[in-house]
Amino acid sequence: MTEIFFYKLKNTSIDLFLISLIEKSISKNWNSLVLLDNTERMEEINDLLWTFNDTSFIPHGSQSDPSPDKQNVYLTCNEENLNNSNIIFSIDGIIINEPGNWNRCIYIFNEQNLKVTDELESYKRKVKDFGYTLKSFEQDNNGKWITNN
Repeated sequence: MTEIFFYKLKNTSIDLFLISLIEKSISKNWNSLVLLDNTERMEEINDLLWTFNDTSFIPHGSQSDPSPDKQNVYLTCNEENLNNSNIIFSIDGIIINEPGNWNRCIYIFNEQNLKVTDELESYKRKVKDFGYTLKSFEQDNNGKWITNN
């Protein structure tokens, strides 16, 4: 059964938190798909994955590259599982329409974005009725995670 995780950030950059979760998925040998709102945002994340660290990078491809099926990490604006992903990340508040296509769906959002926060709270209530496993985490003022289920 698909697990759906919600991470409500307070003190952490969405982009840097995404990187940490992608690294965890790589350590589990899971293919990842990062669903983005538009091509400009996709290019921002593309650049970030190549340059976030002076000594390493995260190999990945995007919808503008050939052979998505050969990419362990794939950036796209379309909800198509072209790289046989186990996990999908949504960082721009995009609703994942077919959560059952993945083992795990992860929403990462900032508490200050009230529109996205409200939309995801409403979405949580809907998907809970379909029997998906939901887990919610919220940062406290010190950056520690509080389970909010």
